[in-house]
Amino acid sequence: MSSATLQKLNTLMGDEHEADRRDADRRSQPTRVFSRYSFFGRRRGGRRDDESSNIYVDRYTGKEWFLILGVLVLSVLDMVFTLIHLDAGGTEANPIMDWTLQTGGYSLFKAVKLITTVLGLSVLLLHVRFRRVRALLTFTFVVYAALFVFHLYLVFMRHNPAL
Repeated sequence: MSSATLQKLNTLMGDEHEADRRDADRRSQPTRVFSRYSFFGRRRGGRRDDESSNIYVDRYTGKEWFLILGVLVLSVLDMVFTLIHLDAGGTEANPIMDWTLQTGGYSLFKAVKLITTVLGLSVLLLHVRFRRVRALLTFTFVVYAALFVFHLYLVFMRHNPAL
């Protein structure tokens, strides 16, 4: 008899030993935080047709990655332009970031800026398929893009004071 036939017979006869072995094998180790599915997982959407929102996925679309990386790049540019602006005698408009500047100087300012940005973007990416999160991510991208344009305006005005 083949092993497939024996397995079917065991299932039909209710061989509890076989069922216990399968359960023990499957659950013998906890799920790892990082596995091959963390970066190359298969789930791109819901398992059923009606599951399109409020779901977690393993793989993200190009648009989602574009928004996440775009906000990250624009946030780093905001940090750089803010430091340039501060060196030219300007002030920080965000009271929390101004407090970090007063407390720990540029080092604390950069650390807080980068850590909060990366943590926030990680949470947004993880929940990007949840209701309103993609709209929030898009809004964040637009706000940082507008802030970047404002920084360019400040640089332009600093180099052309006659205007």
